[in-house]
Amino acid sequence: MLSPYGHEKEILLEEKYKGVESPQYLADCVRLENGEPLGYVMGFVNFLGAHIDLSLKPMIPRFETAFWVKRAIEELKVKQEKLERPLRLADTFSGSGCVGIALLKNIPKCFVTLSELDPNLKPQIELSLAMNGIPQERFEVLSQSALTGLTLPYDALVANPPYIDKKFKDDLDPEQLDHEPHLAFFAPQDGKNFHQVVIEEAWDLLTEEGTVYMEADSYQHDALVELLKKTKWKYEFWADPYGAKPFLILQKNTENT
Repeated sequence: MLSPYGHEKEILLEEKYKGVESPQYLADCVRLENGEPLGYVMGFVNFLGAHIDLSLKPMIPRFETAFWVKRAIEELKVKQEKLERPLRLADTFSGSGCVGIALLKNIPKCFVTLSELDPNLKPQIELSLAMNGIPQERFEVLSQSALTGLTLPYDALVANPPYIDKKFKDDLDPEQLDHEPHLAFFAPQDGKNFHQVVIEEAWDLLTEEGTVYMEADSYQHDALVELLKKTKWKYEFWADPYGAKPFLILQKNTENT
């Protein structure tokens, strides 16, 4: 019978150590047994074809995030073909840079601004960009809060902001609380503070056909709808892999301007 970490040890052995049970592998197994997340022990994750380095311990990219980003990428590819020019995109609350780098890897010729509050993660993002062979003329990396510093008219803005209400802190897995940056998880105003910032400020940063793709939690649905009732945005919620609809998509409604 496998130990509670048996499956993770198998992944570690095959993906990091190519099947060789070296002393380093055995040491990493101890790290897993002590509760360290697999992503940190591996040192990287694959995110929609992008190699995301985790050596500086950003929030570990999630499958749920990849789920909506993949759909957004398909939409944006169609938009780029329609416009017949490279898209200008912004990845805010970038963290590890996984979303912005996936855009760069999967949408040829687009330009992406990656923006993250924690200045310690700027070199982390730049390291992953280099590892993925992204030319410097296709991106910029900013150390800024929320939408501060974004100046171009963007065709789309993608955001995975902190959105967990601190009262739900005990619902997180112990390895998340013990190892991952709390700055990436928790937000004021019942977790919707940064969603409100994006709803209020993104309009002027977008082209007339611009779109916002934003992650949220399904429990926030009604509160976000209330915020949106006071705005000009068209909006919809995309489903996650489990049947809930937590992912908020905003489209400029220029008919009402």
